[in-house]
Amino acid sequence: MQFHQLVIDPLLTAPLTTHFRPVLVDWDVRRAPLRAARVAGTLITTHYLTRWATHPSVTTLYIVSDLLFEDWVITAHNPNGVTIEDILTALHRGLQVPLTQPEWEGMSSTQRTRIQDTFYARCEASRDFDRTRHGGVRRLDCLLHTTVFAGLSSLMYRNSRWEVVLTLSRDFGAHARARSQRDA
Repeated sequence: MQFHQLVIDPLLTAPLTTHFRPVLVDWDVRRAPLRAARVAGTLITTHYLTRWATHPSVTTLYIVSDLLFEDWVITAHNPNGVTIEDILTALHRGLQVPLTQPEWEGMSSTQRTRIQDTFYARCEASRDFDRTRHGGVRRLDCLLHTTVFAGLSSLMYRNSRWEVVLTLSRDFGAHARARSQRDA
């Protein structure tokens, strides 16, 4: 494992501690980033999206997380240098991938039940229940309510590639919405 003079753009950097500062990008990874990601309370602009994700820039960045299956590596690639938009888009697309039958069968019944509840909540919240349901369970459903972008950290060169660790936090509003829907 090698460490270099490469740093993550401050807009994407996960806080070192909870007392340090909030993450600058406010985004629920279930939503398309260009329509939902916010900086300082306003929709993210081209000014931010076109910034390099790392300084100096790299052409490929692998995004890993303990919240994802080990083989669900998300890759951001841009031959001109990976931008913030490339990172956000790669994350969103990578989490939209449908689960395979072997992945689903490899989970415990408790995991499957929780994921299925999250999946049906996503179907209910969508504009087209049937279309969403027919799209099947996706990787993002496996995150349950841990869907709020909390930054990137631990940039390192390992296994001949640049890797960064994705941190997500819980969507605390999801529990309140689910409760109010059940009580209605």
